[in-house]
Amino acid sequence: MLLKLAWLNIWRNKRRTIITATSVFFAVLLAIVFRSLTDGVYDNMIHNVVSYSSGYLQIHQKGYWDEQSIDNTFAEDRQLYKALLDNPKVMHIMPRLQTFALASYSNKTKGVLILGIDPVKEKEVNNLHDKIVSGKYIESVNDNAVVLGEGLASQLKLKVNDTLVLLGQGYHASSAAAKFRVKGLIKLGAIELNNNVVYMPLQQSQYMHGAENRVTSVSVMLDKASNLEKLKKSLQASIDTDTYEIMSWKEMMPEMDQFIEADSTGHYIIIGILYFIISFGLFGTILMMIFERKHELGILIAIGMKKRLLALMLLLESIMISLLGCFMGVLGGILIVKWFTIHPVHFTGELKEVYEEYGIESIIYFSNHEKIFITQTLIILILATLIAFYPWYKVMKLKPVEAINS
Repeated sequence: MLLKLAWLNIWRNKRRTIITATSVFFAVLLAIVFRSLTDGVYDNMIHNVVSYSSGYLQIHQKGYWDEQSIDNTFAEDRQLYKALLDNPKVMHIMPRLQTFALASYSNKTKGVLILGIDPVKEKEVNNLHDKIVSGKYIESVNDNAVVLGEGLASQLKLKVNDTLVLLGQGYHASSAAAKFRVKGLIKLGAIELNNNVVYMPLQQSQYMHGAENRVTSVSVMLDKASNLEKLKKSLQASIDTDTYEIMSWKEMMPEMDQFIEADSTGHYIIIGILYFIISFGLFGTILMMIFERKHELGILIAIGMKKRLLALMLLLESIMISLLGCFMGVLGGILIVKWFTIHPVHFTGELKEVYEEYGIESIIYFSNHEKIFITQTLIILILATLIAFYPWYKVMKLKPVEAINS
């Protein structure tokens, strides 16, 4: 009965109901779009960095992380690969041989990061071939050529089809030296990688370093970034942890994790201000509703309606209006986020050049993770419900005679 009365009451003054529901609608919509935008940017930044370097999770020989030497490599283990791929949350695995060397061309030299990769798997996982800006991508494991970061090529002043000389330390202190044809130049979103990385086929890297069938790590890509910790625990239970160690990208790159945490704090403050403004808007509307109906409420109490039932009815009215606004806000948010996840924002012109100058991909992605919709809706709904307790308090304190004469 109270529910029906509350529903009929909110439509007695349609303008007031529409204004209140609209303010909730915009609050939910703005909060969803804002969080979707920031989470999408972070997710893309993390994906860019980890897919080209460490992976979301990395498995290496125990002790490798403390002493990242080629002597701490391990023999390729097919049983380990099978155990990883049997996990439904693992989408791809990428065995890699990561070393450091001195790169030389003409009279220029520079210390570089060498990543021995499986070109086919990298192509599937991170679309490395799409990042080629000059020349061609490495197409097979037998290709005796390398692909360089565009920034590194610029520093060494070399071009496609030039010959790059690499000199480093091989397995068990052997000498690792070789010449490779530069097959292509690549432009990555991460500026550090762009200025330092040399990609070469895994077999060529193993041969050069005298480390046949050995890798430094196996990078693991997940189905969802949010499954990081769950998957780590799951894999720890399925592999030999006396031989192998599993680390997440947060442990391997704590500076990036801290940067995201610090930047997120600023975004939380902005959303907090948004919630604050919206709360005042809602409170003003509810205050107006109480004053408008003070005379009516006084009469209802005078003819015998219990105050707590009247207060409950007003509480239900406020919650119904908030739910109405939340529902429309979520619906609008889903449509907008859906559109931008299919059609991400591509910067052009000078803005694109500025982003690329700093090594940031000039594309803005949106996240459609369900937690964004649920969290923002719950926050707005809780705020609206808390504010709705004000009418409850006013009714419980209402004096019928004064209210009727108001």
